[in-house]
Amino acid sequence: NVYLQEFTRHASGLLAALLSREALPNHGRCMQCPEHRYARWRCKDCTTSPLLCRLCMRHSHLDSPLHCIEYWTGSFFRPAHLWEVGVYILVQHHLGVMVYNNDKDMPMADSDLVAISGYLDNITISDADHAMFNPPPSLSILDIHAPRQDALNNHYVRVVHVNGVHHIALVTCPCHGAEAIHADLMYCRLVPTTFTRYQTLFSVAVLDDFRISNLECKASAYQYFQKLRRLTYPMTPSRTPNLYQELLRLSRAWRWLKKIKWAGYGHETVDFNQPTPGELANFCPACPQSSINLPSNWKEDPNEWVYKRMFVADGNFKADHIRQKNKSEVWLSEGGGMMSKVVDYERFLESAVERRTKAPCSNQFRAIELAMLGSKACDVTGVVAVACARHGFFAPNGIANLFRGEQQKNVDWVLLQALKQTNVDPTQGAMLIYDIACQYFIHLQDRIGHLLPEKLSLDRAIGLFHVHGHKEECFFRFATSFIPGAAVTAGEILETLWSSLNAITPTVRTATLANRAETIDDHATDSNHKKMLNIVSTLCTRYAQASAMAQTTREYFKKLSSAASMANQRQWRKEIRHAESRRLADPTAMDILRVQKHKQNDKSMPYTEGRDHTLVEEWVQMALDVEEKHRQSRQRQRQRQRQRTATATATATATQRQRQRQRQRQRQPTATATTRTESATQLASSPIEQIHSMPLHMPSTSQSPNSLHRAMELILREQQAARLLNSLRETIADKSFQYSHVLRVAPRKTVRSRARSAVIQLNDRISHYCRVYSRCQLAMTRLGAEKGILSKFRVLSKKDVKSSTALLDPNKPGSSTLQLSWIWQVESNIEQGSTQALQEFERVHWLRARAQKQRWEEEVTLVGYEMQWTVRFFIHKQEDWERRRTMANDNQATGPAAYAARKAEMWGWMAQDANYSFIKANSVYITPFL
Repeated sequence: NVYLQEFTRHASGLLAALLSREALPNHGRCMQCPEHRYARWRCKDCTTSPLLCRLCMRHSHLDSPLHCIEYWTGSFFRPAHLWEVGVYILVQHHLGVMVYNNDKDMPMADSDLVAISGYLDNITISDADHAMFNPPPSLSILDIHAPRQDALNNHYVRVVHVNGVHHIALVTCPCHGAEAIHADLMYCRLVPTTFTRYQTLFSVAVLDDFRISNLECKASAYQYFQKLRRLTYPMTPSRTPNLYQELLRLSRAWRWLKKIKWAGYGHETVDFNQPTPGELANFCPACPQSSINLPSNWKEDPNEWVYKRMFVADGNFKADHIRQKNKSEVWLSEGGGMMSKVVDYERFLESAVERRTKAPCSNQFRAIELAMLGSKACDVTGVVAVACARHGFFAPNGIANLFRGEQQKNVDWVLLQALKQTNVDPTQGAMLIYDIACQYFIHLQDRIGHLLPEKLSLDRAIGLFHVHGHKEECFFRFATSFIPGAAVTAGEILETLWSSLNAITPTVRTATLANRAETIDDHATDSNHKKMLNIVSTLCTRYAQASAMAQTTREYFKKLSSAASMANQRQWRKEIRHAESRRLADPTAMDILRVQKHKQNDKSMPYTEGRDHTLVEEWVQMALDVEEKHRQSRQRQRQRQRQRTATATATATATQRQRQRQRQRQRQPTATATTRTESATQLASSPIEQIHSMPLHMPSTSQSPNSLHRAMELILREQQAARLLNSLRETIADKSFQYSHVLRVAPRKTVRSRARSAVIQLNDRISHYCRVYSRCQLAMTRLGAEKGILSKFRVLSKKDVKSSTALLDPNKPGSSTLQLSWIWQVESNIEQGSTQALQEFERVHWLRARAQKQRWEEEVTLVGYEMQWTVRFFIHKQEDWERRRTMANDNQATGPAAYAARKAEMWGWMAQDANYSFIKANSVYITPFL
């Protein structure tokens, strides 16, 4: 906002400067040539854009033949072309000697280069450059026709560049043969659209720019070429030749050529037309991959759980494809990247068995069922993919087409490919997080058990978003929050990847299947590339967050444990460990996390003190009891008043309606009558009995700080506060169970009505305990209680006495990270047995807190390992390119050797930078460089 305000203040001066460029400078002379000729040409693409004469413009742009220039007509600058000043493209040999180029002995005559509609027929070039003349008014850039060849029979070609379509002479040398000219053009960063007679060339810059625009801006080839047409002729874009089809073909070829270059095919004698599955793809550097980023002794690590591979699978029904009439396909990199090879995939589907099962939960899986009813116009209804669940990297060969919705055999295929192409060792184990894992894994071994790696332990889970659409049983059995070794993994990262991919899939709905597959493959590969560039900062941020959350959950679990008995904790710990050990074979073992039914309690247990009291203590204790009964009596009186007022109001309303009906029957005029609610008014205005307003004289009510027995009352007040908090916990637990086990599952209206009445009574008890506790806490403050006591018994608020959502709705989003208020973390010194409701309440939240603490502690450990694996991955890549560099040097291939050296330097720098960042972020990080 500040900048915009400043910009508006300077707008007039900036506009004047902008308009001043439209005129010819005062000197009008070329400042580069010694003769200071008249200057009428300037370049729009050069930074300073000086005014030049024709000769200097030609000489300065022989190495920049694709710039756009302007010419001063005498009144304004018109668009011009570099061929008008004699610029041409000289194609150098990519091997051997350089083509001779002498500016003093140009291969083309100037008079043959500038033949502009005949209006310069009687004027020589020197006269045109040194004289002021006005062209005919009808002459414009639209009237200028470029020649087809120069005096030496060098053909003019169209060159598509980032700033438009150019027409310029192309000078080639056939001394190495006509076939070598194709490579010479590529060496000069020009790509021909044909290999017979060159008419159109695309610059490497425009192909790279289109690919980046397609990846980042999701611009289609049609949109991008429309931009080029407008840049070429802003006022008449239709005059630009339509090269849309050429851009489509060449962009596919260029994308494929770059991929095989990145994969190192130029350094090895292999057939790049038949790449091995996933060879052209990239994968996650932070996932543990045997023989790539793991140390040789990784199987001896006691933390064997950190090496488990976690994958997530999901379908995307927006990536459909409309059936095309043209069946001719040219596949450039089929199966080499993220998309599976069509032949292998179809062969698997022919022999695969689809076993539909009745889901063990109430989830209707509507998205999958609706996708089965795909349009007849589509031959592909979407895609299914497998990605790294921790970091969101697509698995190589892990994307496949869907033909009749998201079937089990489609997911089976991409799962098998992900396990195969991402270097999973069977001893690592793997986990698949899938939206319908509760159904998918029932017959998994029968379907693909013989295809899975031998001795592979395959775990299953449901993402933390989709699991809340299942029954409560699925939440406890398959949510990653309760799976040991899962750390903090949401399992929904593919949804974020789909959101980016969905922006490009509509543009390839009508493309050929080959083009569609290559486009999706390129975007998935680029997604992995961008995530790899950000993996270091991501891991550093995760480690800082995990360390803070681990400390927070550890303290919360410690406080929660202090409020529960040691015997109960030992029993709970034994039960949950047994359930976790049986979870993989029997998921129902995790139902221990559910709330168990019990008999409801109507009252909290009475409080008794075990030791003898002095007379003064008995007097103070009696005063506290009287004060508590006093407030209880006042609350009951207020309840009676509310009930009587409501009854009187209802009676008065009914009487008024009856009188109105009588008047209507008798057709009497409605006289002004005021409904009297004397009884209600009397009840509302009647004063409370004086006994309820009589104050109790105690040390805490005395104004004197030296009042006797203040310490004694403080001790009793502390005991009273602990007892009231215990009563509050029991009552809140009873209320939560009324909601979860009675009201939610009530079969009849009468049962729900009784449950609501019980909830109202429990609310009254909670309100009473809150008032008495607040009075007690205020008295402790007046008695000068220490900070330790006041920090233990804090001021009570409404949110502190809310019912627990872990009981009200255990499958509610966010319930797995629920933390109770401070009243549940206060250590209880009451020598009495807790009610069943309170014990179950404490058990459920103790188990949740334990799982939460363990997941964050696992996250700290796992991120520390991922830091090491990332650096080892970069080192592995560096060594791989060093090997290619040595191979190229042995073969005396200077170009491949230089490229391999650059790539090795890049990966080495990334390893050093990641190692340095991890040392700063993690104090216990162990560097792999040692």
